[in-house]
Amino acid sequence: MIDIAQIITGTDLWSASKDRSLITIQELSESTSSSQASSSSSALSSSSYGITKDPDPSFTQPPGRCPFAKEFQQARNSHPVLASTGCTQEFCQAGRFVHTDEPRIGENRAIEVVEKEAEGFLQELYREHFFVNEEAFTTRLHDILLEIRTSAHNGIIREGKQHGMIGGNWQQTPAELEFGIRRAWRNARKCIMRSHCEELKLCDLRNVTSSAEMASELVRHMCEAFNGGNVLPTVFLFPPRKMNTRGPMIWNHQFLEFAGYEMDDGSILGDPMSAELTKAIIGLGWQPPNPKSRWDLLPLVVMADNDVPAMIKIPPELGNLVEIRHPRFKDRFDSLDLKWVAFPALTRLGFDIGGVQYTAAPFIGWFMDAEIGVRDLADSFRYNVLPDVAKTLGLLDGKVEDGVESLDDLPEYERLSILNRAQTELTYAVYWSYQQVKVSMSDTLTASMKWCRYDDDFKAKNGYRLPADPYWLAPPQGSIVPVWHRGGAPNYQPKPMICKHVQDPIKAWQREKKDWFVATKPLNIVANILPKRPIFEERSTSSDGIPSTWKKSHIQDTMGLLGERHAQRPTTDLKTLIPIDTTPQDLPSSPKLYVSIYFCSAGTFAEKVAQKLHIRLRDLAKCISNVSISSQVETLDKLEASAVTPSTIVLIVVSSTGQGEVPTNGSRFINMRHEKTGQQLAVSSASFKYAIYGNGDSRYAATYNGAAVTVEQKIRQIGGLPIAGGLYQGDTALQSTALQALSPWWAKLRPSIQDLATDSPKLKRANSDDDYSNGQTLRPTDSCGEAQSRIRTRSTQLQINFHAATVKTMHQPPRDGHQGTYLVTLDIGPRVHEDMSCVQVLPVNSPPKVRRALRALGVSGSARISLGISDADRPTYSAFLTEYIDLDLSFQSFEWLRNLDTHPNPAMSEDKLTPLPSLDALEYLHTLDILPTGPALTSQICLALPLLHPRTYSVASSQCYTSPTLSFNKGSKPKASLSSTNSLDILVKPLPLGRFSHTFLSSPLSTPLRYRLLPSSASSLLAIPSKTPLIIIATGAGFAPVRCLLQRRIASASHQPSSSNQPSENNISLFLGLKPLDVPLFSDTLNEAAAAGVLE
Repeated sequence: MIDIAQIITGTDLWSASKDRSLITIQELSESTSSSQASSSSSALSSSSYGITKDPDPSFTQPPGRCPFAKEFQQARNSHPVLASTGCTQEFCQAGRFVHTDEPRIGENRAIEVVEKEAEGFLQELYREHFFVNEEAFTTRLHDILLEIRTSAHNGIIREGKQHGMIGGNWQQTPAELEFGIRRAWRNARKCIMRSHCEELKLCDLRNVTSSAEMASELVRHMCEAFNGGNVLPTVFLFPPRKMNTRGPMIWNHQFLEFAGYEMDDGSILGDPMSAELTKAIIGLGWQPPNPKSRWDLLPLVVMADNDVPAMIKIPPELGNLVEIRHPRFKDRFDSLDLKWVAFPALTRLGFDIGGVQYTAAPFIGWFMDAEIGVRDLADSFRYNVLPDVAKTLGLLDGKVEDGVESLDDLPEYERLSILNRAQTELTYAVYWSYQQVKVSMSDTLTASMKWCRYDDDFKAKNGYRLPADPYWLAPPQGSIVPVWHRGGAPNYQPKPMICKHVQDPIKAWQREKKDWFVATKPLNIVANILPKRPIFEERSTSSDGIPSTWKKSHIQDTMGLLGERHAQRPTTDLKTLIPIDTTPQDLPSSPKLYVSIYFCSAGTFAEKVAQKLHIRLRDLAKCISNVSISSQVETLDKLEASAVTPSTIVLIVVSSTGQGEVPTNGSRFINMRHEKTGQQLAVSSASFKYAIYGNGDSRYAATYNGAAVTVEQKIRQIGGLPIAGGLYQGDTALQSTALQALSPWWAKLRPSIQDLATDSPKLKRANSDDDYSNGQTLRPTDSCGEAQSRIRTRSTQLQINFHAATVKTMHQPPRDGHQGTYLVTLDIGPRVHEDMSCVQVLPVNSPPKVRRALRALGVSGSARISLGISDADRPTYSAFLTEYIDLDLSFQSFEWLRNLDTHPNPAMSEDKLTPLPSLDALEYLHTLDILPTGPALTSQICLALPLLHPRTYSVASSQCYTSPTLSFNKGSKPKASLSSTNSLDILVKPLPLGRFSHTFLSSPLSTPLRYRLLPSSASSLLAIPSKTPLIIIATGAGFAPVRCLLQRRIASASHQPSSSNQPSENNISLFLGLKPLDVPLFSDTLNEAAAAGVLE
């Protein structure tokens, strides 16, 4: 076992003395130089606790000292305060079950220690972006130190048994506490299940101060966290210990604990580990059942601070035992009568968070199979059932002969072989039994693989490994489990941490009971008597005593930030994760398809499915030249920019965790800001395609595939277009192996990929409910006259009303997560517009898209489309596909499918084509050799395409202001421009995947479009005399006509002679609501209007 302090300093920094329990970064740094002079001077004073915000940069590791020095240095930099591991340079305790001198709670500490641990905890919160800024951190730290100092007083400091100033407590917010308990679990060196630390819930019971209420509240909330077997890992936090007190305590080691009765012959009936506890609880007045058995659950005994113990019986919904059975040896195992409790809930451990000691903090989780099958039932000093299992399974048959009466008489190698087999079958039976009753449990191999991956990911991100004690982490199965091979891990103990109490609760009561004259309080089940509290209780300002001066203003949404499983880490900019190229590209006829595979799982099942999918896709790629498969599968959090392009198919395998939640290795993807998903992930004319396999369990109907549904919602938000049905919901209740799970999904997925790869077009975005939702469709069910009328009307509009324009300039907000407004300037040629009018914009299809549609239909762009109308109104195919039709919307009628002269083909069904944009559908049919077809059917197909819908905007600029060459006459129309080009401004609110606001405006400038000018009711403002007071209220893009009016009055004011005695037109009172991002966009006009005296 490697001790981090020894390797870094090369000296004995860890004193074996009882008064040494903490070492700090500053001490480690300062001791480096002294250790080189004399190793005998390395012992540090117990009173010299230190902490620095930034570790001493002058510290350097002597060259060649240790290959892990860099890793250890990074660990020190991240943890200003390190607690003792109980090891010294001369004496390593890595092989001990319990280390001496490990940190404990339940003792007085010097005020300097409490203050510095509080500061260290706050620094960790600051590094995790818990505070808005450094000022908020400083304010909170000041309040905490003030609270510690005002509650401090003299007392005996436990370390040195000397009088001194004892540090007081400080009140932690629920969000700070939740962060603290999660970080403490992550720092727990002896726990292999730490990969679930971000799922840990807080049940805040700090307002419970009596033993009776403590017992009933714990039982009630434990029922909720058990959740019918689908365990929610939860910490139940009672009030912290006060100075000079023991704090609240719980007698039981576990919430569910079997009694151990000492029999007359000295043997133990039940669990030998509980013999002393059983005797003490009987001494409190508990009456054991009659007859006694080895599976009797002890009542729960709790003891609030300054109160007598209270006893409560375990309710049936928590006390039901899991019968251990074996699917292959049913009758034999039934005869063994083996049972165990449904869940572990440690009750004698506490939490040390920021100098505050929580002495009663029960912690519910779930078992790993080896805990029961290898330890609890099998240990010779516990239930010792392996000899009985071996005999029952017939493993001794043929072994017991003359001179051999029992297992113990066999040679050691024979006995080991039999016990190994018995242990394997018992462990298998344990896991199988818990599965049958739908109670959460992890198998050893999965837990080990999850821990290895979690630790590796942590090191890749932070540069150092998490603390680990291999004595506890290495499973008893040995080398077949991956964690066994990891060897020595860094031996250090950061805070916050989970630790034991310095006192034994039973002995503490023995010392206290002489001061009490009341008996112990035996309780029945009272969980339904007292008023209920929610399991995750938000405490109000008045009840928790947190000063509102910093609680609301200096912490980023304290409850919201850390109240959710994923929210403690900073939010991810969606653009940095998946920046999608918005520049249109005319791709080659057969571009490569790039298939990327990701998984998201708290276990290993999703990764196994993803790996098997990867193998199948690589085999498929050997047969299709233009398909490229990612080199390996990755976690969803590792989705890179190159993974999502118009030529990419994203395949994701998702397992749910907890209550249908997304596992932590997918939280970075899910945590993308919602305001980003609309604006920053707008795709151009095409987006990526996706398919998702959801790994759920239908036995938990309420949360079935919840994570997969969440991931698909996020994928759809960013413009993903589904293939193979999008989300396939697998069921581990029916498909227990990865191969079984993959096969039905692969049957749907493979043909979809093959179809796309045959002649893969540039992939399209999904339809959205944005500003083109009112588009019309040329329906084959219309009469011939109606169809002719629609085309004739559009043709007339294009020839007479609509004119050519281009986007001249565009001022768009920086992409930082907010949906700002675009200021777009259109070059409208020689035409002029009336002030306060409207403009209709027709965002035509780009030439590359039109060429692709022409190629799919097999027609010439110069040929005129045959729609049964006069030649004068008949557009060419190129004009029709450019200006009449929206190629990004899907077909809304498929009557023409019936007229195709083909055999029934499921690949070209209406269900297959409906989700596709019309251009995708045309190219898809082209790849199947169904298109091109004859002229008549081509005309029918064209009639079924959706009509391109114009977008209407208020003009945001005054012609008098933007074109100084125009003469200005108030109340009159502007005269014709002497310039060959004029411009007008519009304000555009970006909509997710909007046809104009995103798709078109993402194209290069000078891309042609069509427009026409329309009158507006807002033009009536021009008729109002300038001296008439106006009150104007506007928000966002609604500021457009107001901007036009202001510019007009600015121009009017500039035309007034400086000597004019006419009053300024300053009778406008403006109330404007803007997003902060839009302020720079409008400030120039507002400032200029104010300077010109236009605004009041």
